[in-house]
Amino acid sequence: MHVMITGASKGIGLAIATCFADAEKNMSLSLCAREESQIIEAKRSLEVEFPSMKILAARCDVSQEQDVKHFVREAEQSFGGIDILINNAGFGLFKSVTDLSAEEFDRVLGTNLRGVFLITQAVLPGMKDRRSGTIVSISSLAGRNGFAGGAAYCASKFGMRGLMQSLFLEVREFGIRVITIFPGSVDTNFFDTAGHPLGSSAPDALRAEDVAAAVHATVMLPASATISELDIRPTNPQKSVPKP
Repeated sequence: MHVMITGASKGIGLAIATCFADAEKNMSLSLCAREESQIIEAKRSLEVEFPSMKILAARCDVSQEQDVKHFVREAEQSFGGIDILINNAGFGLFKSVTDLSAEEFDRVLGTNLRGVFLITQAVLPGMKDRRSGTIVSISSLAGRNGFAGGAAYCASKFGMRGLMQSLFLEVREFGIRVITIFPGSVDTNFFDTAGHPLGSSAPDALRAEDVAAAVHATVMLPASATISELDIRPTNPQKSVPKP
């Protein structure tokens, strides 16, 4: 089994890689991220924990078509056809429509939406030829509900949902499954880099490992079954609030 994960150097992406490596012994991982040093470090940490795992780690800006084509080609040459693609690369930049620059808007959609389109398109021919495969895209509850300051991020995640819903209908006849995951807030450095730390709400947020477990569970369903969309929320978001 060959699993490709974008945005795999930290957070949810690295947690997914770790989950698959721990659960599936006969597999190979192709991992990418925008920062080469970070994805190489992630590979090293995985190799320490899973020394027999075959891992390719490469820099890839998923918003750039040539980067994507090169990464997918290298992965297929290394480990053969890609059985599972996990679209995880993404970032947030939270500003009002008034304050958001066109360049900032384009950057968010370039990674979060264009990037998903490019790498999905690149792996599809092989999946169609083999008449099998699974494509998982990590969206957000912000892909269902807008919020003030989230114009670019919500637009990218709403767009991802439309892209994946259309793809779901296009590739079913080839035996390809398309799954979109909608997590609530996850306690990673995502919010720090976006300029909105979780702060006191962090103890109630999901963990990256929670999302990874859900991804693995959906992918490991029998090939005859699929979950097209899945929301993930904390079981009890008020658990850290003292009871009167």
